[in-house]
Amino acid sequence: MSKRGQAAMEFLMTYGWAIVVVLAAIGALAYFGVLSPQKLLPERTTFQAPLPNVDNAVISRTANSVEIAFRNNKGVSINIPGGAGNFTLVASSPTVCANAVMTGTGTFANGGNFLLKWDCDDLNPLPAVGDKFKADISFAYVNTETGQTLQQTGSVEGKYS
Repeated sequence: MSKRGQAAMEFLMTYGWAIVVVLAAIGALAYFGVLSPQKLLPERTTFQAPLPNVDNAVISRTANSVEIAFRNNKGVSINIPGGAGNFTLVASSPTVCANAVMTGTGTFANGGNFLLKWDCDDLNPLPAVGDKFKADISFAYVNTETGQTLQQTGSVEGKYS
């Protein structure tokens, strides 16, 4: 083999080993879950005015519930009626909740904070701690001055705790 051929072969072998080392490192990171998209899922709760959320939702596996703190910035008192037809919870994560119940309803003064909780007694399949949760939620509220029934809509993304 000529000297130029040997230099070319050594050049290719050096870069080949470097590529193998980089691929092995990426494989190890993926194997141990460092590159897992589930671990990178941000916790986000988004409800816009006039009833914005105060903090991220608490998503509980043991209580099978989603709890969100809101603030009434409507300018007047509001009433959130109970009942199955006054809210929707559509989960787009692998866990489905078909029979949710909303609690924490009542009348809330302007500027006050309040908690709403959606309990689900039939999670299927049962999630594990750390599993992702994503849902679109809407609920009805009544302006106590005008008597109008309005809708508040938002979304929740997070993990079961």
